[in-house]
Amino acid sequence: MVEAVDVCKGFGGTPVLTGVSLTVAPGTVTCLIGPSGGGKSTLLRCINHLEPVDSGQVYVDGRLVGYREHKDHRLRAMSRREVAAHRAEVGMVFQQFNLFAHMTALQNVIEAPIHVRREPRSQAIKHATKLLERVGLGAKIDSYPRQLSGGQQQRVAIARALAMRPKVMLFDEPTSALDPELVGEVLDVMRALAADGLTMIVATHEIGFAREVAEQVILLAGGTIIEAGPAHQVLDAPRHNRTRQFLAALSDRRRPERAR
Repeated sequence: MVEAVDVCKGFGGTPVLTGVSLTVAPGTVTCLIGPSGGGKSTLLRCINHLEPVDSGQVYVDGRLVGYREHKDHRLRAMSRREVAAHRAEVGMVFQQFNLFAHMTALQNVIEAPIHVRREPRSQAIKHATKLLERVGLGAKIDSYPRQLSGGQQQRVAIARALAMRPKVMLFDEPTSALDPELVGEVLDVMRALAADGLTMIVATHEIGFAREVAEQVILLAGGTIIEAGPAHQVLDAPRHNRTRQFLAALSDRRRPERAR
């Protein structure tokens, strides 16, 4: 469903991704782990073409993202309309919820299907209502973001992304902005999506979630893939010392302080 081939990306002369290649099979979950600044968010944004790659290629469902290959094998940038059409097939959930504050939960979810996919309003409302029920917010369709908890807002953001009927969903640290007691409700929704066979790429520090749900785990650090493989191998029997160091540091950071 998703393939990245030797992707490189930098900002202001500083490399952020250096030759990243990966393959994500349809209906599977891939978790990206690694230190902050390692390139996880940038990789997701390149898959969605929110950031154009400097070199390399990204394919979604066999189609080159952001560029069109001509007969002379040169790549030419797509028009904004073509890019938008591609982007509609890749849902993305960010760290911050980015909901429209002046719109209800239902209005937030129907906005893109009506204005981007040109769905009839009645059809968009029917689908959005089902999605909000699916994420446990059927009773909150008329609530504004300020009336919702952080976990509820993030679940609205997930419903909003699903409303576009994407082929793949990208999650960029979707629980990092939440209070600890709200993390579980968002992860439960993501577990259900994985069980339904939705293709997902998740940048996360939730190692328990990755161990439980992911078919593939990739450690990304310094803009390069350090280790990739089945979740149980990468998380429970890592082959690279850098992976072991990261997992140990993450475990230490989450271990409660001893009572003094």
